Amino acid sequence: MIIQSSRIWLDEKFTPAQLEIKDGKIIAIHEYKQHEVDEDYGDKKILPGLLDIHAHGFNGMDSNYATYEGLKHWIATLPKEGVTSFLVTTSTAPEENLLESYELISKVIDEKLPGAQALGIHVEGPQISFNFKGAHNPYLIQKPNVEQFKRYQQHASNKIKLICIAPEMDEQHELIKYCTSQDVRVTIGHSGAKYDECLNAKDSGARSFTHTFNGMLGLHHREPGCAGAALSMDDMYAELICDGVHVHYAVAKTVVRAKGKDKLILVTDAVQIKGLKPGIYDMPGRWVEVKEDGCGRLKDGRLAGSSNKMINMVKNCVQHCGGDEVIAINAATKNPATFLGLNTKGELKVNNDADIIVIDDDYNVLQTYVNGNKMV
Repeated sequence: MIIQSSRIWLDEKFTPAQLEIKDGKIIAIHEYKQHEVDEDYGDKKILPGLLDIHAHGFNGMDSNYATYEGLKHWIATLPKEGVTSFLVTTSTAPEENLLESYELISKVIDEKLPGAQALGIHVEGPQISFNFKGAHNPYLIQKPNVEQFKRYQQHASNKIKLICIAPEMDEQHELIKYCTSQDVRVTIGHSGAKYDECLNAKDSGARSFTHTFNGMLGLHHREPGCAGAALSMDDMYAELICDGVHVHYAVAKTVVRAKGKDKLILVTDAVQIKGLKPGIYDMPGRWVEVKEDGCGRLKDGRLAGSSNKMINMVKNCVQHCGGDEVIAINAATKNPATFLGLNTKGELKVNNDADIIVIDDDYNVLQTYVNGNKMV
């Protein structure tokens, strides 16, 4: 199969070209109009598929209490917003529920259901700070523990790829060091760590910051805190929920400028309210009110995740944060793939997976391909 457009995202710029796809891979990139094509998308933009490394649930299903039908529906729906791969993210919950969910998620990943590819599991909590817990259950927060994580990974069949840790709670950074030794990426989040602690955590193996400015010690001119560390450490990645609610666009603009085209990672932090209408919901592990802005809030008004879509994070980054398109696109494709060590995703290159999206100038998703298969 050959598709073409006058605007295909190649080497960080739009170029007239053709993509030849076979057996789920991009096997060749041809000059524009060189061959007869199966799909001609005119001047529509063709990008790599979007990768969301931080998403908790969908349509009432929370990954902490995962169900087969819920996961199946979620996987099938994500391509509509341009997501071709993602990490199933859990948060603070009773260990027995998490272990059950890890087993089920692992089995679903192995089934390779039609839709977006679930690439693994992201653990966000309970290895976090009580003082920066956000919407996490305060009674279930625990100190980071290597033996506990081993249980997690055993039940997950080694599919945990990313973990959020508050480094000040991790004695001698034992869990950070262990996870790093097991090729599990570590991100600093829900943390009151000061700048020097973050620097030491980086030396121990941490490589990113979780939803920057949310759930962390803020920026002060004499104590940069977690937020200042995220902005100033050029070799560290930083997540950003770019919806204008979790982080004001004026501040988000600062994150975008600081991390640039190589170290920014856009995420949705979408939870089980995604796909639900505004209203009040009492779901397993959480009471939450869904507001008109698409974000969830607890009874005390604290933010409790979102119903964000990845393609909107890209759009917002460009339109509200002064981000060049290369920054926004990389932050949703190349950067999360590079961060996770995914060598065949995030870029439209020969031998890479044929994960492709077609959008218009208003960032509407017109078509999505996962491993070369049409999804929308």
